[in-house]
Amino acid sequence: MSEDIFITIIGGGVVGCAIALEISKEYDKNIVVIEKNRQINGENQSSRNSGVIHAGIYYNSNTEPLKAELCTRGNKLLYKFCAENNIAHKKTGKLVVALNALEEEYLENIYRIALANEIPGIKIINSKEVKKFEPNISAKSALYVPTSGIIDQTGFVSSLYRQAESLGAMFLTGNKAINIEPDKEGFNVTIQSDNETETFKTVIIINSAGLYSDEIAKIINTDSPYEIDPIKGESAKFYKSARESISINEMSVYPVPYGYLSNGERLNVPFKEFQKLYNAGKINKSVGVHLTSTLENKGNDYFISDTVTIGPAYSKPEGKEDYKPTRNEDYFLSMVNQFFPNLKLKDISLHQAGIRAKLKGYTDFVIERDTRYSNFINLVGIDSPGLTSALAIAKHVKQMLKNE
Repeated sequence: MSEDIFITIIGGGVVGCAIALEISKEYDKNIVVIEKNRQINGENQSSRNSGVIHAGIYYNSNTEPLKAELCTRGNKLLYKFCAENNIAHKKTGKLVVALNALEEEYLENIYRIALANEIPGIKIINSKEVKKFEPNISAKSALYVPTSGIIDQTGFVSSLYRQAESLGAMFLTGNKAINIEPDKEGFNVTIQSDNETETFKTVIIINSAGLYSDEIAKIINTDSPYEIDPIKGESAKFYKSARESISINEMSVYPVPYGYLSNGERLNVPFKEFQKLYNAGKINKSVGVHLTSTLENKGNDYFISDTVTIGPAYSKPEGKEDYKPTRNEDYFLSMVNQFFPNLKLKDISLHQAGIRAKLKGYTDFVIERDTRYSNFINLVGIDSPGLTSALAIAKHVKQMLKNE
């Protein structure tokens, strides 16, 4: 590369592309994005997810302040961006269902968090009201969340990429950052593509490497405390046209959030015990295996498709690239059958798997400057709701650059 670079972003997923677009609007300087995959198509976390636009009901602002703020802010920004750029999306709404008195304890906690985060339009509804929204769903009560939705993830990433590139950001695909050396002016970054290596200078580095963000952080600072503890999330699918009794309108339907063990199995305990175990770091938390409608593009238009996904079902992967399935159709059926009773094993087929960049010892996003090098910004543990939060994260990072 013949000229020095002002800002280098490592990672061209949804968050990296959103940052590239946002700062390209502000800085009339050289901006480079390094992406190890050969295309900017939202591979890894950015596309291997449920495609849900989250409202912000799950994130306690006392313990997860960044997720609480950036998800609720990102929700509004994302709907606006999709409408302006013809990205396939739909504000479908969501039901979080409780099946019994024990689960209603969990539901009440989510309701309190949603109220504190000022999520608009939420309300607790009874079983009759659930049936009015989704006749084939069974529940004792539910939280109705009107601002949840779904999105074409790859279309969103592609739009961010194209717009950032049109503003001058340079995307180096098929390249991996293998070394970073600080100097007086910034950093010397060595990248590798196939068997070729190249080194260039950059003033600022933004580490948005997702599953590999902990490794990038340690290249520049061996004392970095971050360790990604990857979690595999598998999904299945069914076709709602198969029978009237398994049709859903369009809403996402979730169980109440619950704790799960390291092997991915659900822990059924009273809410106070769950909270104690979770705060002690002894269990993980999941929003649960849920039903999500999907979108289908047709020319320049899009609509709710016949396919409904079931997931994610969590398990421990063998590594960061271990996408092989471990859950069978029986497992998915068992996870949703209590609130979706008419689904049968014959309806279900396996869909896809993804790996979450869960950060060991942390529940919130980490977005901060390196303790040794202030011009090295780490974004680590950007798992769910990273997709919904991406545009808000980008604005947050741009403000950090302005405050340098």
